[in-house]
Amino acid sequence: MKIAVLNTYAPFIRGGAEYLAESLTSKLREYGHEAALVRIPFSWEPPPKVLEGLLAARLVRIPGAQLVIGLKFPAYLVPHDNKVLWLLHQYRQAYDLWNTPFQGLPDTREGIQIRDIVRQADNLYLRQAKKIFTNSHVTSNRLMQFNGIPSEVLYPPLFDARGLECEEYGDFVFCPGRVTTSKRQYLLVEALQYCSPEVKLVIAGMEEAPEDGMLIRKLISDYGLGARVTFLNGFISEEQKAAYYRRALACAYVPYDEDSYGYVTLEAFHCKKPVLTCTDSGGIHILVKHGKTGFTAAPEPRAIAAALDAFYQDKAATARMGSASYDFIQSLHIDWDHVIAKLTQ
Repeated sequence: MKIAVLNTYAPFIRGGAEYLAESLTSKLREYGHEAALVRIPFSWEPPPKVLEGLLAARLVRIPGAQLVIGLKFPAYLVPHDNKVLWLLHQYRQAYDLWNTPFQGLPDTREGIQIRDIVRQADNLYLRQAKKIFTNSHVTSNRLMQFNGIPSEVLYPPLFDARGLECEEYGDFVFCPGRVTTSKRQYLLVEALQYCSPEVKLVIAGMEEAPEDGMLIRKLISDYGLGARVTFLNGFISEEQKAAYYRRALACAYVPYDEDSYGYVTLEAFHCKKPVLTCTDSGGIHILVKHGKTGFTAAPEPRAIAAALDAFYQDKAATARMGSASYDFIQSLHIDWDHVIAKLTQ
């Protein structure tokens, strides 16, 4: 079958959605399909660009595809007679992020109009899909809450888990991923000032905007943590990332209200490393069970520091949680056989 995978594209920004789109396209080919990744350019600054992206998606046609699989706004709005969605998230600034510090859209007449047009487009065009899958119960719940549209959860697997294993439980907590305010890596740096001096932190990921990297560097300097925090500001290879996972004490993933469990959590669990997350981090709680596969802390520095110290002070307990995390994901059968069968049925 000729299948087009639809995702958005923002130059120089790469995260879990981009990884998933590429992985899905490659896996479809492995399973005998002729698959192409179609990336729809999208910008949200200034805010009127959101509506330009919406309109552009509605004007795209992919006549050669027998099936299209849409992932993100506005790419999932591309018209097609045989379209299914694997919804990673909608334009959240028009939904659950409205009236939060991460709203993005201005609270003005123009911003409200943009919000309302996005919602109207979703209400109309999402229903044209033959089937809607989501990456987590959080995404499904939002879709039902805001749009009244039912969906089925389909958990994303890793593309390739080779190289992800446990070598040791070292002295650093590893936090990979795109560096941006909503991912809240800054909370980990702030927490480290309250930790035992033996605990270290490695943050690895490309800054989304210059101010995101500047904040991390400023906090490291202000708290005198230069010897304890390593900030790798940029893309690291999969081999480098796996090496950090293998040697880490534990991992941390503390975003605000994330849609899914995140690849960081899944990768960490494959390496038998427990994960620290926050009480308001959203879909990560699908996998992180407090005291069993990691820790869940309040999103404030002292609470996070206590969890980081607990990882270091009882490494035997940390190792037990790591083993339990690996066993847990194995029991969930998060695999490509299931995903491909569901999307192409």
